[in-house]
Parts: sequence; C-alpha cells; structure tokens
Amino acid sequence: MEFSLKFSKKDLPRIIITGIMMITGIIFTASKLADIIIWYVLLFLLTFVTIKGKNAFQMILDVVLPLLAAFFSIFFMQYINLVDHDKVISFDTKSLYNLMYHIEPTRWLYEITIVIGFYFFLRLFTMPRKFAAIFTPLPFMFLGLLDFYVFSFRGHEILVSDIYSVQTAMNVAGQYKFPLLLPFIYVIMPYAMWILAMLGIKEEKPFMNRIFRVVVNLLAAAVIFTVFVFGVDKYSKTHTPWGWEDKGSAYNGLLMNLSLSTRSLFPDTPDGYDETSLDKLVADNGIDINDPGKADEDSANIVVVMNESYMQLRDYLPILGYYEDPTPYWNSLEENTIHGYALSSVYGANTPNSEFEFLTSVTMGNMPAGSVPYTMFIKDQKYSIAWALRNLGYKTYAMHPYTASGWKRPVVWPLLGFQDIKFEEDFKFDKSDLYREYLSDKAAYRNLIEHLEANKGSKTFTFLVTMQNHGGYMDLYDNFPVTRYVNNVFTGETNQVNTYIELAKKSDEALKDLIEYLKAQPEKYVLVVFGDHQPSINAFTNNMSYGNNTSWQIPYIIWSNYDMDTDLMETMKNDVPASSLNYLGLTALKAANIKLPAYYQLIDRLRTEVPSINSAGYYSIEDNKYHFIDDLPSPLDKQHISDYDYLRYALMFDQKSGNFENKLYNVINSNK
Repeated sequence: MEFSLKFSKKDLPRIIITGIMMITGIIFTASKLADIIIWYVLLFLLTFVTIKGKNAFQMILDVVLPLLAAFFSIFFMQYINLVDHDKVISFDTKSLYNLMYHIEPTRWLYEITIVIGFYFFLRLFTMPRKFAAIFTPLPFMFLGLLDFYVFSFRGHEILVSDIYSVQTAMNVAGQYKFPLLLPFIYVIMPYAMWILAMLGIKEEKPFMNRIFRVVVNLLAAAVIFTVFVFGVDKYSKTHTPWGWEDKGSAYNGLLMNLSLSTRSLFPDTPDGYDETSLDKLVADNGIDINDPGKADEDSANIVVVMNESYMQLRDYLPILGYYEDPTPYWNSLEENTIHGYALSSVYGANTPNSEFEFLTSVTMGNMPAGSVPYTMFIKDQKYSIAWALRNLGYKTYAMHPYTASGWKRPVVWPLLGFQDIKFEEDFKFDKSDLYREYLSDKAAYRNLIEHLEANKGSKTFTFLVTMQNHGGYMDLYDNFPVTRYVNNVFTGETNQVNTYIELAKKSDEALKDLIEYLKAQPEKYVLVVFGDHQPSINAFTNNMSYGNNTSWQIPYIIWSNYDMDTDLMETMKNDVPASSLNYLGLTALKAANIKLPAYYQLIDRLRTEVPSINSAGYYSIEDNKYHFIDDLPSPLDKQHISDYDYLRYALMFDQKSGNFENKLYNVINSNK
C-alpha cells in the first residue's frame, strides 16, 4: 500500500472546493459542538492523501475504510439532530461524542456494526472499495435528514411505526416549510467533502478471484449484521425506545432507538397475564359482566369535536408579550360546563393516537412505544364508546373534513363501531370556507349542524375531527389574513405564533356558533371539545410556558344544553391537575345521563386507581405526583398500572378471550 501527499494541478480544484467547504463549516459551527471542527479539518486533509493499494495490502483498506465510514456516518447523522437541541436534553458540553455517550460509553460499539455491515454488503456486489466507502454513509445521511425534518414538524424523532404513516405525511407535507441551510451545513456539505476525500483512493487489479471475493464479503456482511441484531437484543434488555422529543438520539442514539422501536411491532405479554386476568379484575371490582348499561329519554345526544392542534393559549402568551385572551368564549363558559386539562400521548402529530384513546379508553401508556394502533393493530372489531352506544340504541357517525387516505380511518372507524363516516368529499363548502388549505371550523360545524338536523328524532353519537388548526403555520395566505399579535418571538417563530393565534380566535368564534345552535334545540345534547395535541411551535413548549401547563396537556370542555349533574361537575372541578384522554369518553357518558355499561364501569374503577396516564407517565395517588410510565416506585402503583395493562392486552392483542371479552364481542356482533 502506498501513501502519497503529492498532488497535481488536476487535484487543485478538488482541494480548493474542499477547503472552501471546511472554512464555511467551521464558521457556521465554531459556536456549536466543537468536535465537528475536527471532522472538517480531517476531511480537508484527506483530500491531500492518495492511497494506492496493491495485493494483500488492499485488505487493510477493508478494515480502515468501513471503520472510518462508520464513525463519519454516526457522527453527522446524529449531529443535525442534536446540535441545536442541547437546551432540551439539558447537558452542558461542547462535544457531540460526550453528549452521545455520557450515559452509555460503549454504545458506539453497537452503532458502528450496522454501518460496517452495509459497507461489506456493497462490497458483496464486487463494488470497488472507493465507491463502497463513498456510498456507505448515504442511507445514514438520509436517515439523519429525515429525522431532522420529522423532529422539526412534530417535536419527536422517527420510529419504525412511521412507515405506516407515510400516506398521511404526504397528504400534509405541502403545508410545511423544509429548512435547507442546516441540512446543507451539517449533512450535505460534510458528505460532499467525504466523497472528495475518498476519490483519492487508487486501487490496483484485485488479487482475489471474483467468487472468492463474493464469498468473503458475504460472510463478513452476514457476521456483522448478526452481531448488530444480537447487540440490539442485548441493548433492549436494559433500554427502551424513546418517542419523546430528541431523547431517542440523546440516550439511545438514532440508529439504536429506531432499531429498538421495532419492538412496537411485537407487543409483549404483561407479566402474570392469562386470558382469565381481565375476568378476575372485573370480578374483584364487583362488576356484572352482563350489564349493558342503559339509555332512556333522559339521556342526551353526544357530540364530540376533536379540534386539531388545539391548546389553551392564555397560559403561554404573556411571556410572548400578548395579554389578551384569544379564546374568550371558551373560557367564559360556566353554566353546565366542565373545564379541564387532559394529558395527550402525542405532541405535534400522530392525531389518531388521541382518537384511539378517547374512543377505546385504552391508554397509549401501555401500548408499545412509538406505535400507532390505527395503522398497526386495528384489523378487526375493537370495543369502543361507539359500540357501547350502538348497543343502547344510538346511531353513530364520524366526520373528518379532509382526505380519507390518512391513518386508515375508512377501515378503522367502522371497526370501532361507526355506522356512517364522512370525509372531505361529503362536506358542503366552497373556497371561501378554506383557511389556508384546510376547511374552517366554522364550515365544519355548519356541516355538523346540517347532519344533526337530518338525524333529529334519533339518539346520536357524532364524532368530528377538525382540520382548521393543522400545522404548517409559516406561510401567509391571501385567504387568511393574520394580525401581528406578537413581535420578535425569541424562538424566531413570529409568523407561526401569529398565525396560530388567528386560528385559535377563529375556532373560538366557530364554537360560539355551534353552542348557540345547540342551546336552541329542544333535544338534549352533550358537547365534548378537546385538542388532540398541541401544535409543534417551540415558543409554546412547556419550559417556556406561563403557569403549570406542559406541552403534553390539552384543554377540554364538556358542555350540555340542560342542567348537568352538579355532583359530576363538582367532582371534575376537584380532579387531579390533569386528567387524560382515555377518560374523557367515560365522563361524556356520565354527563349524558347514561347508566354505564360494564366496560365503562371498569374504566371508572381504574380511573380511581390511575387518575391520569399517557405514553410518558401517570399520576400516582399514593404520593400525589406524576411519574414516568416505567417508574413504579411502589407495589401499589405497580399493581394499578398492571391492571390497566391487562385491559390493554386483552382488548388489543390476546388471541384467547375470557368471559368479559366474549361479552364485549357479543355486543359488537349483535350490532353489526
């Protein structure tokens, strides 16, 4: 093997281009994590090196190049996803390697194996070493960019479950801006420098015949990939995937976190569970499994509005210099109204998880990390509030003023008990009803009212998922003028904040129209309105919030056009700091004067044990504070979470059915 530092005039353009990129990179990153400067300098120096491999010395390249490619790929794949997030993970360092490996110093041993394995996979096709080294980082650079954009739009990183959400992402991608500067500086430019550096490798004719080379590279790739698989399995014994913020990259590494999330495809059986566990839980709570509940003339129609990306702005705006209440009507409601906060299991995206929790009362706290039940697990009928109400004589409807291709709703909603479903093409509207690219709440409610008018004389349960406030707040639109409510937001999101405030005001005005209509009706109505998640706007994140709210809390109201049960109102007023979405359906049934079916009697009992739970944590009644979902400090908490876990597994995954489950399936089958 020969090394040379000599270069000719034909090498000069390559060296100049690399030098310019090095200087540009250093200027942009000098105040960031400092070890990227080492990489820029190293890549520049490598362009001066010409490597000629002869005979057996070529094998040394098959050690050096994949190792170098692995460290390069891991570094820059992670850099773009962590460099500006150190305030989120609260770790004071100027070294990315220290940031990544301060908790698990040997994690890099697991990570580099998949990159090295990919190098030998490319070599399997007798690709020259130079080109194998050039192309090895490519999928990892792409993964880093993809994770950067996913995090930018929804506030947490990519997981395996996201492959089920590609169609939905494509539906709304046009409403988002794709930043280009950071990807260019942190990924594209370093990768270009890497390519220019690898062009200095000069190979002689291979000294091994083709078949032997294929066999050697096949064995190398197979062994290394196997090591990676076993490494992930070992790592999973002590680590779980993070689906919150950028903690996946910070604590597991992007590759390991993504690999760990494959476990969401294979739900674990709870400890101590068998098909009789749920029966025993029901019996221990004194619940008659044959009790279908009861609805009579005193029971109300139920209207549920899951308002896209809705949050309580007045808790956050004072710190931004805006002191008016953007939603005065919402906050003025007092008579026959329950106000509260509920924990959502998602932030910025993954709306169907909020739907799932409300409709089934199964919490995402016990579901596989990073999963989306709508797209991954609901393939047959699942018991829900819609099935429960159908069994009591209600007609059930679901409405969504957007494309039907998102989140498999046309398949899932009927499986959850909805008799009639409507999407964008079923709504009546014109261009004046669009705010930006989405149907306004006002127009959605107008269609809702028309639907209610057409179904008078029947008990109805109607579930509407709105679109007006959906993300993509940067652009200005001719059909949606925005007032400048705040100036110079410290996160640089002034346009987004002003757009969102304008949207919230429009939602509040539309809500007033809807409630004024319901007030005038002789039939009884219960209206439930809640946000699916907060918008992905950094200016509203919990560490910047005013008051006690967090980024994972959404507001809700339950309102009726008749005298609501005062005991229920008083109980909810004195509830825990925040309930959770899986309990809102239960409260809606109570507010509608419906005698609870056996399933919701069980949910009511579980609520006394775990009054608030989402994918991150739960509220402990033993010590009156929140804990992470995996942090069970007492045997009592462990038992309570286990009870809910038995319910989750029995309803969603168990192929065997106990007596209680059979009763639920009988309800479904008798109402098809």
